[in-house]
Amino acid sequence: MNKAYYFGCILSPGHFLWDKELRKVRYTDLLSIPWKENEMDTALLKGLSVKDVCDGKVFSVAHGSILDAPFWFAFVWWDRSVDHRGNSNSGFYVYGFMHNEKKKAFNFARKQFPSVVDRQLIPLELQP
Repeated sequence: MNKAYYFGCILSPGHFLWDKELRKVRYTDLLSIPWKENEMDTALLKGLSVKDVCDGKVFSVAHGSILDAPFWFAFVWWDRSVDHRGNSNSGFYVYGFMHNEKKKAFNFARKQFPSVVDRQLIPLELQP
């Protein structure tokens, strides 16, 4: 079963993990998610050496060990659409797609969180 979560701000500053109904999710309820809260809150982007520039570029990280089993995907970008301070980022965290279905997983997440996609000042563009 495919699942998508959003990490970031919804209506006000404050980065949280949200489900598709825009309810806060406790990290302890998602034991299988491979990233910790501090990794979601800028560390993934910094680890990829992505400069803190809001340019719509979305970077991805995959997590899985067996090629014929579903993977977790993180799709992360710098985002000032709600929180205007530096180091503000957003991310989609998606489970249930195979290792070669990155674009499909990204499009699934976009459909789960249309309000996040629509509020972006620059359209989101998945990077290779």
